[in-house]
Amino acid sequence: MSAGLRVLSLGAGVQSTTLLLLAAEGRLPTLDAAIFADTGWEPRVVYEHLDRLEREVAQPAGIPVLRVRAGTGTGRVTGNLRADSLNPGAFVRMPVFVADRTGAGTAMVRRQCTEEYKVKPIKAAVRELLGYPHPRPVPRGLAAQQWIGISRDEFHRAKDATVGYLRNAFPLLDLDGAADGRQGWTRNDCLRYLRASGWAATPKSACIGCPFHGNRQWRALRDTCACGHHRDDHRPASANRAAGCDHH
Repeated sequence: MSAGLRVLSLGAGVQSTTLLLLAAEGRLPTLDAAIFADTGWEPRVVYEHLDRLEREVAQPAGIPVLRVRAGTGTGRVTGNLRADSLNPGAFVRMPVFVADRTGAGTAMVRRQCTEEYKVKPIKAAVRELLGYPHPRPVPRGLAAQQWIGISRDEFHRAKDATVGYLRNAFPLLDLDGAADGRQGWTRNDCLRYLRASGWAATPKSACIGCPFHGNRQWRALRDTCACGHHRDDHRPASANRAAGCDHH
């Protein structure tokens, strides 16, 4: 049986922002909740974008935005990915680069951060919404539909949920109106829609220190102040100096 519950896994990036806007507009079915799993280590611009989404889109549409974090009691101290990974004695959760056994090269350790800091907190929130928080067993057949923002250019990432109380859905893959005339929207289609809807500044959602960053992302982090402005904006000679920022 289905609970009739429909939730969005809201990363606050391009694809999930597109889904929230489409649901708020009525172009997609309404949502019972949008769930943002907060690692505590996103760039400030992502949190500001999330605040704006909640204020200007979700609240007027009657869609609750739930902000959740990894729980404590299993070696985590704060639920903040950076702080918890640096905690003495804690196992490394990020896929950081380490010296290999020969000492002559490097290798990545296994990635555990997505499961621990994103997937599990969302599962816990869904169980709460269904009325069966851990450790109460969810009745067989009772499930919520979880929207995930996967576009056509990354369709290989679309997978079934690993638990019986979730049914993953990928609405972007079924949308018409793509620029190339094919079924399903690509990331570029989402960007085109966001620009037309006044959300051209939608950021890429990723932890600040994610080892999967490319050179472009590392340069952007280097050149961007904590306030979200380019660091050159804080030079005294700049006519565009960001007002009210004390990070210069």
